[in-house]
Amino acid sequence: MMIAKHIKYTAYSIIAFLLLGLGISLQIKAGIGQSMLNAFALTLAELFHLEVGTMLNILNILFFITYILIRKTNFESRDVIQILATIANGYIINFFVYYVFADFAIDSYLLRVLTFLLGLCLASASLGAVLAIEIIRFPLESLCVVLCQKLNKNLTTVRMRFDMLFLFSTLVISLISGNTIFIREGTVISFLLLSRLMGLTYYFLKNRI
Repeated sequence: MMIAKHIKYTAYSIIAFLLLGLGISLQIKAGIGQSMLNAFALTLAELFHLEVGTMLNILNILFFITYILIRKTNFESRDVIQILATIANGYIINFFVYYVFADFAIDSYLLRVLTFLLGLCLASASLGAVLAIEIIRFPLESLCVVLCQKLNKNLTTVRMRFDMLFLFSTLVISLISGNTIFIREGTVISFLLLSRLMGLTYYFLKNRI
């Protein structure tokens, strides 16, 4: 019974994982600004001439190291799954952005907004679901959860503070380097909705799993 349950939740996690990559890719292709983390990753990717998924992998490895240091417990088998899943996520995003949607062009601004909203909903709900199931974890969200426990803060609050840090860093780097500014109306929408949607999905599923 437990094995069947584990297989079922693993399957759910993989589906959510793929939907996350799709959601992030749709936000990028919409071209109306990005969520804070994606804008930060895109800014650094352009600065260092890397693909966005590769840059996200680098950032997530840094988040993972920070998470391990703050957690202060022995390295676990699920940590291996976490870092492998993180690297796979970067490749999934690269696959969607640079191959599946390579020639995907949206001329209508309304369709751009709708595409972004669809991507945002997919990404935030998938993140919340993956966190609630607790089989595959993402470094930033895992870091947020452990900080919630250490600081006795709400998950949404901690995640929004990270978003503010990414926003500030993105603007500073863009202004200094003169590269593309990925902070636009989509960033505002993401700031208002991402953490809340992720938190709602997380707590909704957490109480039912």
